[in-house]
Amino acid sequence: MKKKISITYKLFACILFFSATKTMAQTGFFTPTPAQPLHIDAGKDNGSAPDATKISNDVVITSEGQVGFGLLNPVTKVDLRSSSDQGIIGLGNNTQSPSAAGGGAIRYNNSGFLEYSDGEQWIALPLTAPTKALVNASKGSVQSIPSATSTVITDWTETVDLGAGIGGDFDPSTGIFKAPRDGFYLVSFNITLANGNIPKNTFIETAIESSQSTDNIPVFKTINSYPAFQAGAVSNYISGNCNAIFNLKKDDTIKFSIRHNIGSARNTLNDNRLNNLSISEL
Repeated sequence: MKKKISITYKLFACILFFSATKTMAQTGFFTPTPAQPLHIDAGKDNGSAPDATKISNDVVITSEGQVGFGLLNPVTKVDLRSSSDQGIIGLGNNTQSPSAAGGGAIRYNNSGFLEYSDGEQWIALPLTAPTKALVNASKGSVQSIPSATSTVITDWTETVDLGAGIGGDFDPSTGIFKAPRDGFYLVSFNITLANGNIPKNTFIETAIESSQSTDNIPVFKTINSYPAFQAGAVSNYISGNCNAIFNLKKDDTIKFSIRHNIGSARNTLNDNRLNNLSISEL
């Protein structure tokens, strides 16, 4: 009888040991299912299947000592990049010497700028504005434009692209521009079709189109029409131009197209002085 009791106690002790080990590995406050070694659900709202909004009030510490605020898998020592729009750090001012604060410390100066310590002095962070997007491009190659079909103009040659490398740029092969940040963009577009017969009652439509429809005019168009001629047939170049200002969000796009109803395909003129575009971030 005593032997059976001893075995029971040993089994119970083992269960307690493994339970304690599991508890030590993952500690959760206000959550029964901690996602990291330390997990605090400050809002007490995660439940069994928390979404990004519920996780936005959580704090975690990983086994590597990385701290996450509003996300469960931080990848830096301090990571605030959650779905919440409150992922900011508030810095205050202090009277510490730069040597006491140490190199790499950052503080707010009440004059309205940030300073960092190099270990010997407080240095003001530069206030230079980010490089604004600016694109200039021309087209000297021939592109066939079918009748009665809106055609995006492609295969441009860039002369300037200050947006490249800062999150937005112009792709000359597709003729599509991507906005590097939220803001207003001034856009201009000119195109000329090769010399040929111009039937009566025809037109050329020039368009600049953005992908953004909220608080923005998504498409600007102009039409040059040829309603009638005294002569039976007229042969000449036809051209169009369009200007626009767009209110874009980051990664919104702009493209350039033309449409005509001449009745047959017409090539773009192979003269880059008459086919050009420009995009300027205001």
